[in-house]
Amino acid sequence: MSKFSSTSLLHFIHKRFLNTISTSTLPSPSFSTIQFLTNSCGLSSGSPTSGGRKLQFDEKHIHQYEAIIGFLKSHGFQYPQIAKLISRRPSILQSKVSNNLKPKFEFLQEIGFVGPLLHKLLLSTPWVLGSSLDSQLKPSFFVIKEMLESDEQVIAAISRFPSLLIYNLKGNFKSISDILASEGVPSRNIAKMIALNPRTSMQKADRMILAVKTVKESGIEPKAPMFIYALFVRLSMNESTWKKKINVLKSLGWSENEIFSAFKKYPYYLTCSEEKLRNVADFCFNTAKLDRETLITYPMFFNTSLDKRLYPRYKVLEVLKVKNLLKNTKIARVILLRGEKEFMEKYVVKHLDEIPNLMDIYRGNVAAETKSVL
Repeated sequence: MSKFSSTSLLHFIHKRFLNTISTSTLPSPSFSTIQFLTNSCGLSSGSPTSGGRKLQFDEKHIHQYEAIIGFLKSHGFQYPQIAKLISRRPSILQSKVSNNLKPKFEFLQEIGFVGPLLHKLLLSTPWVLGSSLDSQLKPSFFVIKEMLESDEQVIAAISRFPSLLIYNLKGNFKSISDILASEGVPSRNIAKMIALNPRTSMQKADRMILAVKTVKESGIEPKAPMFIYALFVRLSMNESTWKKKINVLKSLGWSENEIFSAFKKYPYYLTCSEEKLRNVADFCFNTAKLDRETLITYPMFFNTSLDKRLYPRYKVLEVLKVKNLLKNTKIARVILLRGEKEFMEKYVVKHLDEIPNLMDIYRGNVAAETKSVL
């Protein structure tokens, strides 16, 4: 099968195919169906399937193709989606609707994947349709269901990482669960971890053990709700990257205790790049004149955009201070972290009468030549 990008495929469908095909039923002449498969799905006779075998189709199999396309359409798939699904999983054309596709669709719908959820699942992971219902899909589902506390969590986990259904989960899930349980992580938190970030449960045992050790050493207790979020962060990077970020903060004058004190409050600050860590620290210390304790107390500063939030709000505060409109300067440290709506109402819109161009200053349309206010 010739190579093609999904972008060019969908562009072709919209520009050419959808102008010639009915939106209600597939045209009955065999040529139209073959044309759909060839032009819109990028397939041709002799193209290899995802299993490596040659895909052969011609007018002799036209009823099978029409049955498959009709079946997909009866489940709400639109033609661009059908084209995408078949192009990613050509061997679906070799499936039998009655004893292959239909039972799998019924199972997926039964466990909660209906409508757009079903479409999203199959379009993102079409290999689900190539997996055995009885020896793969059902066993994997029941392993996931056993680990989680509710049907909603099961749907959330599979939706976030559909490949859960096609992996051999029994040994891996049990191993990871045992490691966390032995460290004192409550079962409800283990379930929440799997639902929120299913990939975490696909880690190798030795990597999970190391991550648990690091998080515990940071001072976060396994029973604490924050423990699983700290695990997410630690597992998102390798040992080398982790050490580099710790060293960046140390180079800024932070002690290890201070680094982990901030980590306990908001683990995600260590997901920032080394450059972002340096740039935010530079803004806070050298521009906003905040002390290190403030940044340790509010580590979410690091995950805040400098250009879209920190600098624009700082300029507004400068103007308000100079105009004696910022009465309580103690709150200036946390104003930068307020919600957008609240900040706009209390610190921009409220003062437009006194400072008509304050909105332009906030949006960066005009410069604000004022002294520091923090």
